[in-house]
Amino acid sequence: MRVTSACPFILLLCATFAACSSGPKGGSGFNDGTGGSGNDAGGLGGGGGGTDTGGGYLPPAGDAGSFGSGGGGSDAPATTTSDGGIGPVDVTPPCDTGLAVDDSNGASFAKAIGICTTASSAGYGLVSATYSNAFGSTTAPHDGQWGLLPGFGTAITPREGATIGVLSSGYARNYDDSQGTLLNMTSNQPWAATDINGNPIGLASDFVNSSPDGPLDGTNYPTGAAPPGFPKAASGCMQDNLVNDMIDVKLVLKAPMDATGFQFDFDFYSSEWPNYVCSNFNDAFIAYLTSSAMTDNVSFDSNNNPVAVNTNFFNRCTPGTPVGCLQMDFPGGPTATSTCSAGPGELAGTGFADTAQTVCAGSNTTATLGGATGWLTTQAPITGGEQFTLEFMIWDAGDGQYDSSVLIDHFQWIGGLSVSTPVTTRPPQ
Repeated sequence: MRVTSACPFILLLCATFAACSSGPKGGSGFNDGTGGSGNDAGGLGGGGGGTDTGGGYLPPAGDAGSFGSGGGGSDAPATTTSDGGIGPVDVTPPCDTGLAVDDSNGASFAKAIGICTTASSAGYGLVSATYSNAFGSTTAPHDGQWGLLPGFGTAITPREGATIGVLSSGYARNYDDSQGTLLNMTSNQPWAATDINGNPIGLASDFVNSSPDGPLDGTNYPTGAAPPGFPKAASGCMQDNLVNDMIDVKLVLKAPMDATGFQFDFDFYSSEWPNYVCSNFNDAFIAYLTSSAMTDNVSFDSNNNPVAVNTNFFNRCTPGTPVGCLQMDFPGGPTATSTCSAGPGELAGTGFADTAQTVCAGSNTTATLGGATGWLTTQAPITGGEQFTLEFMIWDAGDGQYDSSVLIDHFQWIGGLSVSTPVTTRPPQ
């Protein structure tokens, strides 16, 4: 059961970030070495979005690199970035056409996000890929918690190729429904959706009021397990340690001999926004890297907050909305007012765009039942030629209600450039 929770809220800001096989060349493929500006005004806490410079990396002169040195592959020519650095871009052709939405082969998920070579055939690339319901588990997640989609809603298209890999604590489909379609409310559907105040909103499926056939809303917790140190609270927020409705796609990869890192794009959505901002129920997405250099999450904002509704990238939402009203520390009152600099347009057709009244005493307004970060790009270092694991995980925290999803695409190897630490920034549009 979901109950209100204590959370001393610190005003958080919103901005967003993203980047695989046939990406743009030169600076646009690798952020021109600047690490991105991240100067979005913010969406959670009103009051500016901060400057997420993120560090990035600076490309050295020369050293073009050559992917595929372990045995074939499509080596990219050296490409000059806008700041004069030289480095190759992985231009392996896309390999994600014709994938079934519900393909249960983890290798197909790898293709969907742009990993198109295998270590056995090219000397680098995918070694293995598996789905599970918890970190360290071999038990499969619920059917439908992954999806290989041609887009998300009516506004989001793949960053490369024809398909996006999607993971969800509910259904990895539009509208949190197994068929990815909107269900109209009728008198013979007892699960017909209502808003937080019990008023019908004309829908029978979205990520707040999901259809009855989903992998959702159980009552025997926990149902999953996160890596050590997770779930991790955002600064100033509380966090429940119960992990539920989890999916983990574990990719074992071998790096090209001359690679210095990798990058991928992601876009996180959550129906915890706006009423449960900074509550102990906040769902999260992490990208957990196990390599010779580190074992940790590599996707976080400039304040080291995990990717959740509290990240300063979360700005695809309704501006001027009171947030965080369902917390015991702030009974009936908002913790902040959202800025949501990018607005709610990218939520259209996803199941995160349904609207309802917020629940703040004396300051209610109509807002979307969810929001998103928009596309972001994470870059992380690895050692050339090493075998490592990269695990994408998403979960419900505290209970199994109010689902979240993450889109992943455009995986690329980085070569000829120095990647010292993980960084997440907003990619070029």
